[in-house]
Amino acid sequence: MARRYRQGQNRFAPTLIAAPWYVSAVLAGLSLLGLKGILPALWANNVMLKPLAEGLSALGWPIALFFLVLAVLSLMRQAAEPRFSFKIDPATPRKTPPSASSLVQAQRENRAWSAQETASAERPAQWTLALIRDIEWKRFEDVCQKFYELKGIRSETTPLGPDGGIDIRLFQDDSGRATSVVQCKAWGERYVGVKPIRELLGVMTHEKIAKAFFMTSGKFSDDAKTVAQSNHITLIDGEMLLMLIERLPGAARQQLLDFACAGDYRTPTCPACGVPMRHVAGKAGRSDFWGCCNYPRCKRVLGMRRQEATAA
Repeated sequence: MARRYRQGQNRFAPTLIAAPWYVSAVLAGLSLLGLKGILPALWANNVMLKPLAEGLSALGWPIALFFLVLAVLSLMRQAAEPRFSFKIDPATPRKTPPSASSLVQAQRENRAWSAQETASAERPAQWTLALIRDIEWKRFEDVCQKFYELKGIRSETTPLGPDGGIDIRLFQDDSGRATSVVQCKAWGERYVGVKPIRELLGVMTHEKIAKAFFMTSGKFSDDAKTVAQSNHITLIDGEMLLMLIERLPGAARQQLLDFACAGDYRTPTCPACGVPMRHVAGKAGRSDFWGCCNYPRCKRVLGMRRQEATAA
């Protein structure tokens, strides 16, 4: 028993020296407060404990001094140690072996990106209807605006975000007020129904503009044609747009082609951030989709066209 007590006593001081210096300093303060103040006050009215409290009070300063010496030794030890520390940032994720599902998803994404890079390297030599339908939505708007510019019509596109049903404003005089508005839909081969035409008509009424154009890479339904014909809305589908582009002078047509096919013209642009989106493999049987590269700060997604999903 005495041997164990001596071993514990021999380990007490080195343990405190190895600890931070303020541990011994706190113990010094607590021992002085307890032995000189708390115990004498608690046992002052007890005849048997009062002498014991006076005896312990006499030991208050020596014990506090002992802890203060240990605090100084601990501080000296810390000052003498090399100041090299290797800290692990808790925000840094630890590398864990990838699961089988994550490997499959990574392979699918790599194949999709490789297919897109290969397609981007093969630039079309001339305008075709397939090219018009391959252009992503933001590039399609810019191509339509560039077309009017090459025609000598002053135009400007609306900024990213809610456009109020207007993608391009046309100015044919110097009044500074738009004389016509254009709505663009890069929907591949899909039909544009009557609802977007009526929405454009509402914008015309609100903006007090008498003429508008609706440009799409696909086609228009019969109902859409009926509403547009009676409300001064010119419908330009993919085939008509191709015909109008082919009527441009050779230099202007080539300039528009180079503008349309510069960089990656197939990957859609994030409607909120204005950066190219990335292919995201669907999980649990869901379809693949386009997601913003700034996720999770931006959570905008776009559905894939049928041919895009097939290629991916």
